[in-house]
Amino acid sequence: MSGAQLQSGNLGAIIAGVILLGLGGVVGMMFSLFVANLRQSTKAREFAQKAREEARQRLVASRAQDIRPLLDAASAQAQADAKAKAIHLDIQLPQEAVRVFAIETELRELLAKVTAYAASVMRTGATLQVSAHADGEQAVIHWRDLDAVDAHPPLARFFDNKLSAAVTASARACERIAGHHGGRIYSAPRDGGVLGLTLRLPLLQA
Repeated sequence: MSGAQLQSGNLGAIIAGVILLGLGGVVGMMFSLFVANLRQSTKAREFAQKAREEARQRLVASRAQDIRPLLDAASAQAQADAKAKAIHLDIQLPQEAVRVFAIETELRELLAKVTAYAASVMRTGATLQVSAHADGEQAVIHWRDLDAVDAHPPLARFFDNKLSAAVTASARACERIAGHHGGRIYSAPRDGGVLGLTLRLPLLQA
């Protein structure tokens, strides 16, 4: 065998080796992607299963709730908190029931957080109006500072990101609870007044 043939054979072997290495790298990368996708798929299934289980537990824990006694309880707590600051309360509840399908403890938590925040930011002598009513297919609760001196009072700033970490955490918890019940809580005016806080939840039809 001539030297040229040896060199040609060696070159062919080198090229084949390079190709095999390249193929090995591609196969290895594909295997790594397969494993990563498999892990992600497993995590996604576990997450979906967890979400379904949480939804099932929430459904089991939910009951038909008349929001009026819940508001009465939250308002009583607000009155206790307001004594130190001499904040007045104007509670406006309809005679007819305003029913929602919800977890009572979570609704109590949301109402308590909102009223506690209101008591902490309103001026001494100010009046916190709390009203509830049915609006079409929604139950509506509105909190308003009747003595606000500007159109965007502190009460309506509950969801501002510039507030303290504790207030922000409380606001986010209220948003989560409202969202879990198919509703939302946000800053909004009522009847052309100043901005307040509004909670809307699906109304449970009789």
